[in-house]
Amino acid sequence: MTALGIRNPSPTLIEHWIRANLAEEALQRTASATADQLTPPKAEHSPPKRPRGSSKSTLEPTLQAEGTLEKPRGVRKPGRPRIIASWYPAVAQSMADGAPLRDALRFNGITLDKTQIRALYRNEEFKKLYKQARTAAA
Repeated sequence: MTALGIRNPSPTLIEHWIRANLAEEALQRTASATADQLTPPKAEHSPPKRPRGSSKSTLEPTLQAEGTLEKPRGVRKPGRPRIIASWYPAVAQSMADGAPLRDALRFNGITLDKTQIRALYRNEEFKKLYKQARTAAA
């Protein structure tokens, strides 16, 4: 109680504080037990959840597991890591004819989840390859 700033607590105050703590612990135990029951099992291929604004890539773990991640050598300025996969040119070429990204990925035998597809749409290297493929096809 002295940690709470109460120098001389009364016996009833102590009793109520103990009851409140016990009730709070019981509530947390039941909440965690129901949360465990309601939480679906995680898929093995899903990327770990990261907080918003993270500078870590959602594509990098998947590409690294597949062995298709290509990291450029040399000194780079700080910032978001550059992610390039060996299949980027093939998917960009498939999209050059007007196919949506999801279809182009499926044509090339690549499976990505929703967040990884969104990250691929925002990937600057992929955008460059897609623009090059579009201008070459035109």
